[in-house]
Amino acid sequence: MKTITLILLALISSSIYGQQPEDGTQENRNLIFDSADLKIIQRADSYLSDRLKWNKQDERKCDDDVTNGKYSLFCALYKASLDIAGEYNHRRAAMQVVRFTLEKYEKGRVKEHRLMDWNNHPNTNFKEVKKVLKESIETVRQKLK
Repeated sequence: MKTITLILLALISSSIYGQQPEDGTQENRNLIFDSADLKIIQRADSYLSDRLKWNKQDERKCDDDVTNGKYSLFCALYKASLDIAGEYNHRRAAMQVVRFTLEKYEKGRVKEHRLMDWNNHPNTNFKEVKKVLKESIETVRQKLK
């Protein structure tokens, strides 16, 4: 009986708090930002300056995106992280705020990897990608005040 209760509690918790991260760790939704987080998202936004620079077929390997100058949402954030912070951190606040903002527009488009699945989904359009980045930038600006 105790095992069944624990399983039920786990299922209820996951439905209340949403999807678990790709790596199975618990996500921290109380993000602490620094100025680099804002710069990372702004730089990613600049990489995606127009529709022709958007790679709608993300495979989470970014070398080809960098070479071609066409970035998926994930690869724009990845490259911006390297440029600004000198490293990529999967759970950095800049990455997380974009994931959390994207959830508002997810609408069943994500199966496993939020940034990749949402970017690649047939219903996702460039205008939405820009909207998620702009909202993420504004969220970070507000938190840094």
